[in-house]
Amino acid sequence: MSDDAPTLREQLRTARLRYADSAAELGTLLRLRGELTEAERLLRQAVEIYEAERTTTEELA
Repeated sequence: MSDDAPTLREQLRTARLRYADSAAELGTLLRLRGELTEAERLLRQAVEIYEAERTTTEELA
């Protein structure tokens, strides 16, 4: 395995942030369509992931 290969932790972090980005985008689109309950659920989920990742990053620094 190459030294440049991302660790499993880095891969997981990247995947979680991509998921959060997708959830935020979909939540925004649903909000524009008036589907507020589902939009709120997705947007809250995205925020929880962003906050958890920020906390983890701060702890590692």
